[in-house]
Amino acid sequence: MLRSAAAEPDPLATIGALCIRGYTMMNVSEAITKRKSVRAYLDKPVLAEDLAKIVEAGQWAPNAGAFQISVIRNAGLRQRINDLTHSAMANSGVEFLQQRVSLPGYQPLYGAPVLLLLSGPTESPYSAVNTSLAAENMILEATELGLGSCYIVSPTLALNAGNDRALAQEAGIPDSYQLQCAVIIGYAAAENKFTVGERTPKGSVNYVD
Repeated sequence: MLRSAAAEPDPLATIGALCIRGYTMMNVSEAITKRKSVRAYLDKPVLAEDLAKIVEAGQWAPNAGAFQISVIRNAGLRQRINDLTHSAMANSGVEFLQQRVSLPGYQPLYGAPVLLLLSGPTESPYSAVNTSLAAENMILEATELGLGSCYIVSPTLALNAGNDRALAQEAGIPDSYQLQCAVIIGYAAAENKFTVGERTPKGSVNYVD
């Protein structure tokens, strides 16, 4: 059945709609500097249209091969991943991780309503890079949309363990894939007691002319 072509969206109308919803349009540089790791979230769902934009931004990331984005909104599944991650951190033998889980009230997913799991082929040497690039795109899109986010790797301790493969499958991670990283998304809460301090530029730089 033939369908008539959809009318081109009006850019001004789109901007107006975003303003009405409280969003401030920003350029890439602004999103990069405004982004921060949010570790406390309101109990408020992310709009489906915003989530779709965030996921699509991840799909547009530079890549050198296949990767998977698993979008976890199911509260029960998120809680099980959170609890298993908490246990894995406590038994990791890594001092920093054990210190984090010992903090009163600490939860690895920080109560975020959306968990994005990024996985790639286990045998590919580029899976970590591909998924991290996709994660950055999604984080910047979330920032532009007025949402909080945080890049995390702790769920890999839980979902990549051999005896927890059933949970990974339930989360939509293919059998031949391994979880590389994750992103949590939601509306930032006023209190962010698990923050690690103010952001500053990191890394060393040298120029060769």
